[in-house]
Amino acid sequence: MSQATFSTSIPDANAMSSATSAVHRLFVFLLLVTLMTCVYLLSYRAVIQAGDTRRALDAVTSLARYGDWLMDESNWVKPPLRIREADSLPLSQYEVEERLNIQLALPLLRLAETLPRLGNIHTVWLLNILICALNCGLIYLILRQMRYGDAVAISVAVSAGIGTNLWAYSQTFFREPMAAFFILAALLTLQIGRHRRFIVWLASLILSALCLLAAADTKYSALLALPALLVFAVPSARQGNSQTQRRLSQALLLVSLLLLILPMLLEPLPLPLHDLLSRLRFSGEHIGDALRTYIISPGAAIWATSPLLLLALAGGALLWRRRQYRLIIFAAILLASYTLGHAILTGSHWFGGLSWPPRFLLPVVPPLMLLTAPVAEKILLERHRLFRYVWLALLIYGIWIQFCGVSLSWNHYSDSLPPESNGLAEWQPSLWQPPYFRWFVLPARWNDLGIDFLWTRAQLPIWGISFALLAGAIALALLRIARRPRSRWRLTALPLAALCLALILLNITAAYFKDPRTQSHQRALHDALDYLVRNANERDVLLLPGNDYGDFILNHLDGPAPRAVILPRPLAQAASDKQPAQVISQHHNDWFDVLSLRAISHLAGGHDRLWLLDNTSPFMTWSFRPLERYLASHYYPIRQVSLEHEDDTVRLLEYSVIHAAPNPHERYLGDIPTDLRFGDGIRLRSIALASGAGYRPGDVIALSLLWQSAAPLDDDYTVAWFIVDAATDQPLAQGWDTGPQAGFAPTSSWKVEKPVWDHRAMRLPASAPPGKYLLWVLMYHYDAAANAIDRLPVSGAQVAESGTAGVLPISLTIG
Repeated sequence: MSQATFSTSIPDANAMSSATSAVHRLFVFLLLVTLMTCVYLLSYRAVIQAGDTRRALDAVTSLARYGDWLMDESNWVKPPLRIREADSLPLSQYEVEERLNIQLALPLLRLAETLPRLGNIHTVWLLNILICALNCGLIYLILRQMRYGDAVAISVAVSAGIGTNLWAYSQTFFREPMAAFFILAALLTLQIGRHRRFIVWLASLILSALCLLAAADTKYSALLALPALLVFAVPSARQGNSQTQRRLSQALLLVSLLLLILPMLLEPLPLPLHDLLSRLRFSGEHIGDALRTYIISPGAAIWATSPLLLLALAGGALLWRRRQYRLIIFAAILLASYTLGHAILTGSHWFGGLSWPPRFLLPVVPPLMLLTAPVAEKILLERHRLFRYVWLALLIYGIWIQFCGVSLSWNHYSDSLPPESNGLAEWQPSLWQPPYFRWFVLPARWNDLGIDFLWTRAQLPIWGISFALLAGAIALALLRIARRPRSRWRLTALPLAALCLALILLNITAAYFKDPRTQSHQRALHDALDYLVRNANERDVLLLPGNDYGDFILNHLDGPAPRAVILPRPLAQAASDKQPAQVISQHHNDWFDVLSLRAISHLAGGHDRLWLLDNTSPFMTWSFRPLERYLASHYYPIRQVSLEHEDDTVRLLEYSVIHAAPNPHERYLGDIPTDLRFGDGIRLRSIALASGAGYRPGDVIALSLLWQSAAPLDDDYTVAWFIVDAATDQPLAQGWDTGPQAGFAPTSSWKVEKPVWDHRAMRLPASAPPGKYLLWVLMYHYDAAANAIDRLPVSGAQVAESGTAGVLPISLTIG
């Protein structure tokens, strides 16, 4: 490319006025942000990969709907260790103090809740798509402010967007991309204030401080950028002080290098330094491992996963030759403070958990890319072949690394390591030996797992086609602008950005019922949720026994009622017919961890009813259904909701918990004895009514029946019960027909003469007329040979229905 092909410096004042230049930059900035948004949407996954990000999304929904920070949908990840009686809900608080990313995600959640068919995960996960795209736009603006031309600024910005970890982290809900954004914004404001009048410089200083505070409110460690930003905050030195400036720059650069190198060599740390860290409540045990991984590890260092940063060394050398020290010193101090700071502050958690390394250094990546601008200038202005080939090779390698990072969930990497790794992402060979690098291990899983983008797994090819075409159109516009800065192609920024926004809404809407990751394709789940939205009140709680449907609830529950609380998977629940339960026991207290038992008891004590969304049914014989069994034993099942799309793996049940039912393990024998006998061997010994005999329309009748058999039973009988007008014998309402204990105590399993408690509840119609009512109970089973219902004959003081229904010895009043 000839020198005339691309613009590499700002046009002179005659060619472009200051106002026109500012508008031009804004248009190009918008085009860049839109281009990177399209690229990131081509690999959009909308997948919760880590517990930290799940809890962050939980915080967004809790803050938006309830004004609190309680962890309800992510309760299963980290249940509260202590539940106080005064707690409104047995949930832990979101423990992260820096919450700006949560607050900035609220508009996206509001958008998802307001517009039809927008999934919450699908929409909120766009936050880092936009933030990472904005990072690329800020790189462009900073380089233009540093007097690099459009071609250089655009090339560096696009390369940063597709060749560094910005792409990998665009698919997450981690806080690091937002911290990087505010650090870049602080740098931009300081750069704008340089060489300006005092009042402008002061204003830029204040704005930069506000940006840094915003970065710290996103993640406290962003304050590590303060020493580096001070380099840009100091006014430019006079010409006569160039020698002093050079020496000062050399000293700062040397100190930065020593801070990086010495802790790696001094292991263990000198005793005085170790004692100092201990007094400050920090550990120096992992500093060497952290720094070696952050800086020199070929499988996890900052340059290893963002290889284009190697050209920052060449760019820094070119700037040093030009005696332009400020950006070099800024980058050196920023890298030293971030790496050493995180090595000290994070201690044993230096790696960053389930992440694409080095996660904690992501805010350093965009600023370091600024140092590659002189290399890009060499390529475009001087047609430097070596730099061009090196840049191209590193860019292709970086794109490969990032594509591997966005193609699959990162937990698949740990799963794919040898057994000796113990599933640890920071396993030492994975950091140093190429066969275990992430971008070599994950591609081997593409054959069995495929490429896991939202549009590929939801089978929406129009998603990929539309964003690919739009990205191509924007790239063409940017190419024309790079060749001719005054090109009218910049005017396409607004319509192309608007088109991108429209495509986002249309494509996410298309995925609403199709994403298998969030079980969005299961219509029975939508039926259950629709029913709850229509019938639940603001105090209702929906329990889920494990996270099988957690992502569906997070993605599709839009309102405050009911509040979903996801419990850890019960210990007595098998994960599948091939994966046995952790505990096999008939005692209720063995079925759950102690924290879950406390949570269930606390929820029941503070509410009138609980909803349960279960993912198993009686037809799955391998499923013990501990939570459903526990609630049926200790509270009052009201019903199983009939769903339009029947599915054995989706069952919505309602329980009355106004009162605790008689404990099946205690010797309590009921309040009201009866003389009713069903068939030859079943006796109804007594009953108990938790709320007495007086009710109002809409109230819940909670009934406990105490059964006993005189002989072994071969058949499993179903119990039916009714509330009947005492004057006319006309049924007013019917309870849920099930076997005893909601089917968990089938009559064929009864032991002779051993009492069996059977708890049931029925909601009275809101239009129930006042008067006296009776309760009828009958038992039946299905005779397959005769294809008919066979009722057991009933004997006792009061019977009805020609001797097939027993009348309980109590009269109810509805007033």
